[in-house]
Amino acid sequence: MQTSKDGKQWSMSYQPSHAAAIVFIACFGVGTIIHFAQMVWLRSWYFIPFLIGCMMETFGYYGRFWLSQEPGNFKAYVLYDLLVLPAPIFLAATLYMSLSRIIQILDADELSPIRPKLMSKLFVIFDVLCFLVQISGIGMGVTTSLNIQRIGGKVVIIGLVLQILVFVVFIWMAVLFLQRCKAQSGSNTLRWKRYIGTLLVASGCIMVRNIVRGIEHAQGSDGTVTSKEVFIYMFDALPIFATVFLFAVFQPGRLQRAVRGFNASTYVEDDIGMKQESQMEDLVAKYTPAKSKYGRPYEQPAIYSR
Repeated sequence: MQTSKDGKQWSMSYQPSHAAAIVFIACFGVGTIIHFAQMVWLRSWYFIPFLIGCMMETFGYYGRFWLSQEPGNFKAYVLYDLLVLPAPIFLAATLYMSLSRIIQILDADELSPIRPKLMSKLFVIFDVLCFLVQISGIGMGVTTSLNIQRIGGKVVIIGLVLQILVFVVFIWMAVLFLQRCKAQSGSNTLRWKRYIGTLLVASGCIMVRNIVRGIEHAQGSDGTVTSKEVFIYMFDALPIFATVFLFAVFQPGRLQRAVRGFNASTYVEDDIGMKQESQMEDLVAKYTPAKSKYGRPYEQPAIYSR
């Protein structure tokens, strides 16, 4: 238990690692830049919440770096806790909207468990609710009263459990959509399945992180998770960075661009085919006499007739 100069207490039974904080500041900082560039390039404006989440992680681990320099600095602890704990909620908002976008990009609304637009609205509403619950719990956790801090920890647990339940429903819908698509689709020309797979893996990463964070708050300041820094990096920083990395590689905006390119190439091929057929008909008409020597008109071969 750390105590600041003004008497405020918080759970931190060790001095945070200087090097680990720098590594994840760099990782999330680079991730923020990459996602900003991709968002602008692909015009994927629904990635704005994801970008906010990346920025929160970056500045949150700066707070942890600051805490490694000044272990008794309460402001540094608040900066870290207030940004890192709710940051995945913003990542989740983009995950929810991404599934809806993928369904619309593939023009597969009839295979979706519910209408894509309604899906986005429902999940984002629950996401906002999770954020409000968690942020209120975090606010209670940084007060001077130990009793209010305990209540705040329980509120945070409620927010984390709610988010886990929302993810369970989301994963079920994504898997159901994937199964229906597999039953309807014979080929994977556009490799769209990898984007659904990215959603599922990212959802799993955030769920694991939320479970461990829930255990941390349930155990309290004397718990194993709270007293060992390795758990924070192994079950929070790494899974969240894995999510950031996966979406940098398999950004759904790339699928939209691939679909546009595929449709355009198909149109060009069809157009070329029609032109070639038309040219062949013109040649046949040019070199075929209108009438035979017996006065009967020639019949055009069936292969060239429309």
